[in-house]
Amino acid sequence: MDARAQPVSPWRRAWLTGLGTWAIAFVSYLMLNAVFYTMATRNPPPLAEFFNVWSRWDTGHYLYIATNGYNPASENPAFFPLYPLLMRIFDPILPGQMLAAGLIISSVACIIALAVIHRLVEDLFDTEIGQRTAMYLMASPMAFILVAVYNESLFLALAVGSLYCMRRGHWWWAGVLAGFSSAARQAGLLLALAFVIEYLRRRDWQWSRVRPDALAILLVPTGLIGFMIYDARVLGDPLKFAHVQEFWGRKLSMPWTGIGGVVHQLDVLMSSPGATPLHPSFVVNLIDLLTVPVVIALLVLSLVGRWRLGQQSWYLIAFGSAVFFMVLVAPIGRGLPPLRGVTRYALEVLPIFMVLAKMGADRRFDRAYLFLAVALQAALLIGFFASVWLA
Repeated sequence: MDARAQPVSPWRRAWLTGLGTWAIAFVSYLMLNAVFYTMATRNPPPLAEFFNVWSRWDTGHYLYIATNGYNPASENPAFFPLYPLLMRIFDPILPGQMLAAGLIISSVACIIALAVIHRLVEDLFDTEIGQRTAMYLMASPMAFILVAVYNESLFLALAVGSLYCMRRGHWWWAGVLAGFSSAARQAGLLLALAFVIEYLRRRDWQWSRVRPDALAILLVPTGLIGFMIYDARVLGDPLKFAHVQEFWGRKLSMPWTGIGGVVHQLDVLMSSPGATPLHPSFVVNLIDLLTVPVVIALLVLSLVGRWRLGQQSWYLIAFGSAVFFMVLVAPIGRGLPPLRGVTRYALEVLPIFMVLAKMGADRRFDRAYLFLAVALQAALLIGFFASVWLA
């Protein structure tokens, strides 16, 4: 038989998709990095500082924690430990400084996440939808965060790994990966909801068919529990990660509170002397505001209509909806942008990209989405390099 005619194994196809999608995106980021690097300085700094434009906002917290540990007098105990711990562990064997270690870890996690997403969606639907889901996710406006020194790609890789194990019925592995995810982000706890839904669905919703492997759900909060023990012993408060959120004025609110806050800020901005809709604060608040109805609309379409994902995806929809709901009920206060971060958390709502991937069977939609999404991502990445608070 001609070797070229041999079928490609599903996992090999998934890894090729993940690696290829990341590589194309990363080369694009390098090009934008180079443009910003050469245009933003009159006397170009040493080449060793080329990647310093990636050290923005939350990155500083992760670098500090990885280098010095938590400072109980600052707001950095709000950041969960798994990502900076990996940076600290691998920094001695990775090239460059701690920033480089973070970028490498994020890129590896991004490749893993894209590969597992491809394999999961391919198993649910088909190869084309799996490929488009991974590609559409990486093309989305805030996807550059998946290679930045943020914990998004690590959390996404662990979460979709757990969700894939649930799909295959590997409940103990699903619990282990979910436990690690709750050490990366508090939202990892929501994998318990997905676990219950998928476990019962596979047993025709009959509690009498529950078996001892259901106990794997007890592993989901282990990462968070470990962090709470650390907070209690070292920082003197087991809920330090939650209490420190007061620094940003976060508190539980009704889901529409943050939306109303954004509308109010937009109104104030436009009422001020010399107001213009091109003001950076206006633009980023508007993007945050528009993200909410877009995500909600796509979640609705995942349940009803011609692009619905079906009962087999209910656990994914429940997890994605819960993650997004967490952002809406904990808006930022103290005059800061109330929904800041909502665009990057949308990256974790996998069903919306699955719906877009089904829509992408129409080549006109496929081209329109990719063109507009990539163009907006390039603009936002330059804004990120320029220290505009986007994430």
